[in-house]
Amino acid sequence: MTFPKVTIALTRYAEPDSLVSQAIMGALAQEGVSGEVLFIDQDESSELGANQFVETNLALRVVRGRLGSLSEARNCAIEQAENDHILFLDSDAVPEEGWANAMAAVLARPECAVVGSRIEPGWPANPPGFARAQVLRDQYSLLDLGREERLVHKVVGAAFGIDRSKLPDDLRFDPNLGRRDGRLFGGEETDFCRRVAGLGFEIRYCGCAAVTHIIQDERLSWRWMAKRLVYAGFGRARQGGAPSPSNQPGLADYLYAPLYLPPYVLGWTWGKLARS
Repeated sequence: MTFPKVTIALTRYAEPDSLVSQAIMGALAQEGVSGEVLFIDQDESSELGANQFVETNLALRVVRGRLGSLSEARNCAIEQAENDHILFLDSDAVPEEGWANAMAAVLARPECAVVGSRIEPGWPANPPGFARAQVLRDQYSLLDLGREERLVHKVVGAAFGIDRSKLPDDLRFDPNLGRRDGRLFGGEETDFCRRVAGLGFEIRYCGCAAVTHIIQDERLSWRWMAKRLVYAGFGRARQGGAPSPSNQPGLADYLYAPLYLPPYVLGWTWGKLARS
C-alpha cells in the first residue's frame, strides 16, 4: 500500500525536553502516512536526538540551531522539508491517531493550500475560570469548530499544514510576527493565510484531525494571560483590520470583557504607535 508522503515539522521555541519528547513520539506514531518527522530545535544545548526514538514509517531528522523567531523556524522547515505536504506541530502539541493522514487528505485537494486541525487543551490542573471565554482560549492556541470540515479564513499555529507545491517559492512567514526574543508576539499564521487566500486557494479546517496542546503551569496565571493579550493587541495593530477570533465568542466572553479588554487595548495602542 502506498501512503501519502508528508513532512511533520516540529518547531521548538522554548519548550522543555519532556514536552518535546511527547510531541515527537506522537508524530512518529502516525499511521497511514510515510515520510519524515523534521524537528527544528532552537535549543542548542539539548541532547534530544534521533537515536532516542523508535522510527516507524516516518524517519526522524533533527536540525538544531538558534534562529531569530518561531516564524524563522517555520521558514527553515519549509526550506528543509523533503515533502511538499508539510504538517506543522508546536513542540508541546501531541497529535491524536489519524491526525496526519486526515490532514494530508485535505491538502491533496487541488483547491486547498492550507489546513488547520482541532486543537484541544491538555490542562495540568483545573483550568482557570477565565479560560471559559473563547477569546482567551484563542491565546492558548486552542480551536474547536466541531468534528466536520469547513472553510475558514485562518488556522491556529499549534497544528496546521501547507502544500508547498501550490505556493510561490518565496512565500514565507513574516519574521516580524510570531514569538521572538522571549516575547509573545503572534499573528504570523493569520498573515500567512491572508496571503494564501489572496492567491485564490482555500484554507480549510479539518475537525476529524486533532491534537492535544499541553498547557504549561505558568500559563494558568492571569499575569501570563495579560502579557499574551498585550502582544495579541500589538500584532493586530501591526497587521491592521479588526480582531478576528478563531473561536465563536459566547456569554463568558462578555462577562470577562472588562478583564481582558484593557491589556489588549494597551497592546493595540502600542502597535499603532509603532506603525506611525
